[in-house]
Amino acid sequence: MLQHIRNGYEYASEVYEAEQTEVVLGRAARAEDDVFVRKCAQDNVPVHKRAGGGGTVVLCTGVIVISVAGRTVLPYHLKEHMNAVNEVVIKALESLGVRGLAIKGISDITIGDKKILGSSLHRKKDLVLYQGSLLVDPPLDMIAGYLRHPKKEPDYRKGRPHRDFLTSLYREGYLLNKFKLIETLKKELAERCPWSS
Repeated sequence: MLQHIRNGYEYASEVYEAEQTEVVLGRAARAEDDVFVRKCAQDNVPVHKRAGGGGTVVLCTGVIVISVAGRTVLPYHLKEHMNAVNEVVIKALESLGVRGLAIKGISDITIGDKKILGSSLHRKKDLVLYQGSLLVDPPLDMIAGYLRHPKKEPDYRKGRPHRDFLTSLYREGYLLNKFKLIETLKKELAERCPWSS
């Protein structure tokens, strides 16, 4: 996506459901600190590292991946860049009837005090890449089985294990059609670059 921007496109976005299970580390994370490496190896779950920062995530069926790339003239405020996209995501979810959404921590989207989306940002000069993972109906116990408790956590987590901290749209009673959800997110994100002003 960043190559598209380097080639002259002003903005690009992509939304899709993850097809296979894989663990993705943030830029500064170490697998031995964040991941049950032996369990991943036993289950043939690959462990990758992304360019952006943020915490380690598990991508799998039931997780919708949101990527947005563009250019920005805004100062180096990573939180503001991530939350500009998160506000668009919240707008899309609210249009489908989801309630109780908020941004907490640095750039988490929550329902109540439980996390349904984590995000990451990679920026190089004026190029920006946002990546988010939205928990629609993944096997949350499986996620907890691959990830250790993080060394750093937002204040609102209050030491809760993954099973008590994470939730999903389905677990909260929002049994949304995934195709409609993906199309709604695509439509909202395609209208304009969140960092254009």
